[in-house]
Amino acid sequence: MSKLYRYIHLPISLALLMTTLSYAQPDLTTPIDFSLLHSHDTSYRFVTQTFNQPAPQLDTTDENTQELAKLATPRNYQVWLAIPEGYDSSKPANVLYLLDGNGVLDDLQEATLRDLTPGNSAASTDRKQPPILVLIGYQTPYRFDVAARAYDYTPPLLTSTGINTAFQEAGRARLNGGAETFYTLIEDEIKPWVAQRLGTAPASEAIWGHSYGGLFVLYTLLKHPEAYQNYYSADPSLWWQDGEMTQYWQAYQASFAAQPIPQGVNKQSPRKTIRLTFSGDTATVASRAAAISEPVTAVADQQAMTPADQDKQRFAKEVCQHFVTQQQAECSYQQYKQSHGELFTSSLLDTLKRFK
Repeated sequence: MSKLYRYIHLPISLALLMTTLSYAQPDLTTPIDFSLLHSHDTSYRFVTQTFNQPAPQLDTTDENTQELAKLATPRNYQVWLAIPEGYDSSKPANVLYLLDGNGVLDDLQEATLRDLTPGNSAASTDRKQPPILVLIGYQTPYRFDVAARAYDYTPPLLTSTGINTAFQEAGRARLNGGAETFYTLIEDEIKPWVAQRLGTAPASEAIWGHSYGGLFVLYTLLKHPEAYQNYYSADPSLWWQDGEMTQYWQAYQASFAAQPIPQGVNKQSPRKTIRLTFSGDTATVASRAAAISEPVTAVADQQAMTPADQDKQRFAKEVCQHFVTQQQAECSYQQYKQSHGELFTSSLLDTLKRFK
């Protein structure tokens, strides 16, 4: 019996696991196009900064420490801050943090950025400023640093204690379990740098991530729900560690239910917007969207879905039900007739349209 079924009654099917593990590997041999950083036709200017983290600390009492030490390497980050032309520091702006920043930079087009700043709205007194974009990437010429992101974006196991949370990913020569350390880096170093460059605190903050990045978005939502007002999780790797994220979901619900409610006060966090997007079996899944106030799909449509697609939708529905009914959040989910890799770009563009 899988952890998903034991904890939230969502049966993870073999089809989901096999489909996820068979996703096409990203291209790690072709350097990305950095020309957007120097373009004068985007309505944005880019400021860059590097950040560094030491190699993960390991549990020296673990009999596998020597083997893990070979995988424990420092992480070197490249962060690009995109500021719209005409930005006015006297007007707090909305800030969107984008994981896998190298891939985001590779996918962004000049026209996409121009669409975020119609009529140079920052110069207008009656319109809000265009969004600030923070691309959190790595010091590599390629779309992904797969080893670094595998550690940064994956949560420590719920059974972990202390700071020594790193463990080897099953079947792969890389570490997992560094999400809390990465969260701390963003909160303690990256966010303060962004605020210093902008000259003011943001009006609101959002985070977007895909795959393991989507897993990190869910981890942050459940572990540090106050960190952002908007959460965009694209095809999160729910299969990871046999459904470990669903244990976090169960623990979050239990913790929320146990919180005391002061007399006369509604138990709710600051209002959030949550959006979950998923890839689907391109042979059977039509594009579909659902708000929590609507049925997921018609019964006939449900029957046409694969077990893997149904698992994703059930998870999304349960998350949305909680945040809408218990915390008055806005929550929606959508399944695309796209592959896992294709959803990186389409979800990114969808998020930019929604967040602006």
